[in-house]
Amino acid sequence: MLSKDSVYATRELDSSTWPDFEELFQNSSGEPPSCWCMFYHRQSPSNLASLSRKKRIEENRRDKKDLVFEGKSHGILVYAGKKPIGWCQFGTKEELPRIDAKRTYRSLILPTTRRRLWRITCFVVAKEFRRRGVAGVALRAAIESIRKSGGGTIEAYPVTSMKAVGAWFGTVGMFEREGFDLVSPLGRSKVVMRKTI
Repeated sequence: MLSKDSVYATRELDSSTWPDFEELFQNSSGEPPSCWCMFYHRQSPSNLASLSRKKRIEENRRDKKDLVFEGKSHGILVYAGKKPIGWCQFGTKEELPRIDAKRTYRSLILPTTRRRLWRITCFVVAKEFRRRGVAGVALRAAIESIRKSGGGTIEAYPVTSMKAVGAWFGTVGMFEREGFDLVSPLGRSKVVMRKTI
C-alpha cells in the first residue's frame, strides 16, 4: 500500500510555483477568505478593512506575490499529478509577526528557545481532496524544508474544536503524529505546540 507521501508530490513556493499557488487559491472555495495567506505577514491590521472584498483580494494577492518573488514568503504546495491541491504556510518569526500582536499569545509564558523560531500558520486543501491526508503531507514537507534551512524550534497553533474556528490552522492530532508537543492553551479553541529539529 502506497503512503500518502508517495501518492502526492510537493514543491516549495517560489516564483516558479507562484502560478500553481494562484490556481489553488482561485479554486479552493475561497479559503482562507480573500486573505491569500497575508494575514500573519502583517504586524498589525492594515487599511484593507475599509476596502471592498474585491479590492482586498487584489491587494492581498499583489502583496503576497511581491513577498514570494523577494524570497520573503515560504510554504509548501501539494499536487495530485500536476494539479495543485494543498498548501501549508511556514516562515520565521520575523516573516510572520502577526502572532506576536495577539493579546492571548503575548500573555503566555512560553519556554525560551535559543534556536531559530519558525511558525506554521495556515493550511488550505482543495474541497474535493479534504480528509485525504493532504495537510499531513504538506506539514511533513514543511518540517523537512525547515530542517534543510538549518532547523530550529517550530511553533504551530492547531485547533482543539473544528466548530469554533477555521480549520486552516490544522489539528492537534496531525501535529502530534509529527512529534510536536503541547506547550500551552491559546485562547478557547487553539493550543501552542512545538517541535525542535
